[in-house]
Amino acid sequence: MSRPQERLREIFDLTVESDLKNDSSLEDMNYYNIMCKAASKNVLFKLFGSNLCMFNYTYEGNEAILMLFSIPLSESSGPGAKHIAERVMEVVENVEGVFTTVDYMESKEVKEDRFVYVTIVKKIEEKEEED
Repeated sequence: MSRPQERLREIFDLTVESDLKNDSSLEDMNYYNIMCKAASKNVLFKLFGSNLCMFNYTYEGNEAILMLFSIPLSESSGPGAKHIAERVMEVVENVEGVFTTVDYMESKEVKEDRFVYVTIVKKIEEKEEED
């Protein structure tokens, strides 16, 4: 696992232990407000060339973690500038590299915010108790 992937796992584990919760509907999420809330709680991270925040979440009746990546829409088209689709795929590949599977994933471009938001939900797997 690469260092950024290790950091993603660390943030995930810290979020599981925290009391930060988000109850937004996946269909009607106010991305800007969620990112502002994360910044105010000092849980906004820079990872994979995007901003990332995580919250405890309930998905299909199960405890889960909501991961929200915000990727700026870049006006730059110079050498070395990645197309937005490449940056979204980089996030997806790294998340799948850490968690193998996720339970929900969607990317949405919000032109007013000038960001593409990648929303990922991963259910928290219960660890089996030792007898």
